[in-house]
Amino acid sequence: MQNARNPGRTGLPGVLLLAAALTSTVSATEEPRAAVDLAAGPAAAGPVIDPPALIRALALMHPDYSLYISSVRALPAGVSRRLYMALVRPGAADPAGRDSAPLAGAGARNDIVYDQAAIVAGHSPAWRSLLLAHEYFHARHLAEATLLPVARGSGVEIERHYNEAAAWGFNVAEARAGRYTGLRPDEFREALDRYGEHYAALKALLKQKEPERWRRIAELMLQPDALFTTAGSPPPASLSRPSGLDQSSATP
Repeated sequence: MQNARNPGRTGLPGVLLLAAALTSTVSATEEPRAAVDLAAGPAAAGPVIDPPALIRALALMHPDYSLYISSVRALPAGVSRRLYMALVRPGAADPAGRDSAPLAGAGARNDIVYDQAAIVAGHSPAWRSLLLAHEYFHARHLAEATLLPVARGSGVEIERHYNEAAAWGFNVAEARAGRYTGLRPDEFREALDRYGEHYAALKALLKQKEPERWRRIAELMLQPDALFTTAGSPPPASLSRPSGLDQSSATP
């Protein structure tokens, strides 16, 4: 889940691994991987997002999305949670609802819901593609289709920062590889900041108390694009699975 916030914020935490080597600019010559017009209807119709167009954008980036995501839909009228997008179990209406937590386990499929006003206001279509990829990562992670262990029983705060640091780290790596055509520097900075915030929070929770566990998690966070492999391919030798983070219920 990504909460909406002021996109002008640029504070960068000092304890980054991947992010420390990144710049805050995005090349104008990025590969046109997700260049899809996500706005529906004429400009005069106002900021309306077309769910089928969002699905087309997601399919361009991740053709296997339907293995992990059952639908992409707007939040119902009257439900506003100050968020961009969230992953919920199929059919759930309110991301904050007790029964809305996404399903987890091999073969799990979940829904992406979004706040139309939040994802349109002040952002480019490339930002919406980035958010879709963020939820795709969560969905695939919960379906046990990445090399990142799913976390259960580690406490709400650890699980939240663990899940979000991994997903935002994935977005940052994809942005640097030119996956979100037209992504603005301030939008890249927001993704970078969010990665840094969750990474720093996770480090603060684990490094002193459980240094070995933290070391293993940090190794995973350094290689977000290596967390996806084709079916049957062995995990890279350097990607060890941290004990205690091999079970989880949901992404926050």
